[in-house]
Amino acid sequence: MSKSLTDDMIQFMSQYSLESVLSGIIEMQMLLYGHDDTFIPAAEYLAANALYACKEKGAKDFMWHDYELLEQYSKNSFVPNVEQLFSDTLKMVNASDDEKQQFLQSKMMQMKGNFYRGDGYIHQLLEVARRLYAPLDTSMKEVLGFSYTSYEIVLRYIFSQYGLRIAEAYKEKYKLKTMVRVLMGKSEPWLPSIKSGYIFRISKSDLKVQIGDEVNEMCDYLCVKAYDSNFKKAEFNDFKILISKPFVDFGDYIYMPLLFSTLMNIPKQFHYTFIAEKVFDNRTTGIYTGNRGDVIEELTSSYLERLLDKEKIYCSLSYLDEDGEADVTTVTSEGMLFCECKSKIITLNSIKGSNESIKTDVYQAIGAAYSQAVRSIERVQTGKKFVTISGDEIVIENSSSKYIVCVTAENFGIIPSEIDKYIEIDENFGIPYVVNIYDLDIITQECESYNEFIQYIEFRKKNYAILSTLDELDAFGYFKKNGNTSISVDGDELFLTTAI
Repeated sequence: MSKSLTDDMIQFMSQYSLESVLSGIIEMQMLLYGHDDTFIPAAEYLAANALYACKEKGAKDFMWHDYELLEQYSKNSFVPNVEQLFSDTLKMVNASDDEKQQFLQSKMMQMKGNFYRGDGYIHQLLEVARRLYAPLDTSMKEVLGFSYTSYEIVLRYIFSQYGLRIAEAYKEKYKLKTMVRVLMGKSEPWLPSIKSGYIFRISKSDLKVQIGDEVNEMCDYLCVKAYDSNFKKAEFNDFKILISKPFVDFGDYIYMPLLFSTLMNIPKQFHYTFIAEKVFDNRTTGIYTGNRGDVIEELTSSYLERLLDKEKIYCSLSYLDEDGEADVTTVTSEGMLFCECKSKIITLNSIKGSNESIKTDVYQAIGAAYSQAVRSIERVQTGKKFVTISGDEIVIENSSSKYIVCVTAENFGIIPSEIDKYIEIDENFGIPYVVNIYDLDIITQECESYNEFIQYIEFRKKNYAILSTLDELDAFGYFKKNGNTSISVDGDELFLTTAI
């Protein structure tokens, strides 16, 4: 975001207390939920600058009309980025094709970083996080002083309290006598969350009832301190500290300013604790990294079991007399799936648009999976043996259509729709079907049969050259409405959105 607009917003915020502005940001998320998902990255931007701009005491009370101005800042937060995108695009007019392609890949990844889907993944995100971290509860408590399970309990408690309290506050707002006083000009409308007594305060004593003494260590590790002089001004595309430290510590109580961002980040909340901070021993870190891949593989298998008998699904087939493994393989005459599951997360440098980082992340998450699936198919075609988890040696009959499925731990935005521009494709096997684990969950719930799922993969391959989407579920929705058809449009590309 341009500095002039950021500075203007900071000047506006600096008139009010930090608690008041954070209350407005939380209330905004609750009021706009379900209407416009752009409020989620906007809330991150607002909250980061509130920490920088606001003091303990404000010069003015934060009233309803001030909230409306805050909401307007939220809605305008994308405008300078769009203007910059057009400006950068115009500069590429005389660039080479390779330069234009790199530019598009960089900008599309940046767009993905600001693209959210509301609560579409919330239940799946919690399940993945629980599978990743709960097995390491004991180690986390020994090293950090609190467990993942306690962290999840705190999140659930805060969400339930925020929901109950805001509902009660709005009952008061719409009481007849309150409305009459406002209409008669006898009182200026307050923000309900403030008028009802700063309802978003979560006392540490209440949290102690929930998780005991672990609350002290949790606050030390996951809180930023209110009024810290080290906070800096944040532009829209800058990293926001509340993504990694979701709570603001006011002494006897805390706030959780980013409701949905905190939930969306939960599978990654402790990833860098294990990988980068070097606070766990090598054995524990090894268990965590191994568990990440296992979780995606286990979920992939369980989702496919909705459509196919368990006996026809093989997990972790190792190669006989050769290094290698097939993660999840379905063996049936309707079509064989060679699913390779990767837990690679998108790094911050990629989200910022670094082409080199994007290339590395995509290869590790999708390219390596594709190459592994090709090896497995070639073994089937040449009659080579696999070894099951139980130690049995098997030969998979080379008799039906074969499909490569790359299952990722993250939503890679438009990249699955343009994967041939990112990885080398073997002409004998064609493009893979790339899907994140959360969309796979939803798609396998909505498919009526295994055959319909195969038909959908065929639909994606058939229309690959023309069909693009940031959201896999938009493509799936089109398929459910129109069937396995060849798309014909007057143009080079059909870009699907939720409006299609």
